Amino acid sequence: MMDAEGTCDCYFRAFFDTSEDVQETDTHFRCTDGKPDFQYRLLYNIKHPRKTTKFTVQAYDRDFFKSNDIIGEATIDLADLMEDVTLVKQNLSLNKKWYNQVMKEKYPNLKVEWDKENDQKFYLTLYSMNPKTKKVEKAGKVGIQIDIFPKETAEKNPVGKARDNPNHSPFLPAPQGRLEFSLNPIKMLSQMMSPAIWRKIKIYLCLAVCCALFIAILPNILGTIISGAIMSII
Repeated sequence: MMDAEGTCDCYFRAFFDTSEDVQETDTHFRCTDGKPDFQYRLLYNIKHPRKTTKFTVQAYDRDFFKSNDIIGEATIDLADLMEDVTLVKQNLSLNKKWYNQVMKEKYPNLKVEWDKENDQKFYLTLYSMNPKTKKVEKAGKVGIQIDIFPKETAEKNPVGKARDNPNHSPFLPAPQGRLEFSLNPIKMLSQMMSPAIWRKIKIYLCLAVCCALFIAILPNILGTIISGAIMSII
């Protein structure tokens, strides 16, 4: 959570080389649970062999009145996968079996966590520099799937960017947890705040209502007390 109100306007940048094709996802505005959802496809037209084979993924918090804050980044070298696609002339995915046979021993520092239900989806650990300690620390993780196709195969079976049609291989559903426009101001406010801050707001509102009621009935209470005291004296 990068914003003071306990939320984050998260999006991702990904590239092989910052001087070439840098692409971004859409933005998950006002994410309140630390788990932004994207379901977003990035397409790259790359040549092989090439100098840069490392793929970098960066998470950012979008700001409108200052520069965007980087949350963390991860890098994975796809040299072996690119070379195998070039040799066999077939599309390949970075799946669990291929990773264990080719990449696991070669890149021991690469931290990969595989999805339990899909052996083509994995999680890369994001890292960032702590400005206070000046040390590199974990900053979360991102779930991705990487597929590389020969140009001829890709042109015969095209897929759309983001969630555009044709949407397949894999099919990407609409992301969950996004802002929903509502004419109800309370619902809109609850979506703009983190659950913890929203709970505090509700508590303060309840306290304000209780104080207002107490102040409203205070004259009656004092009047009753004074009347009782006067009757006792008489």
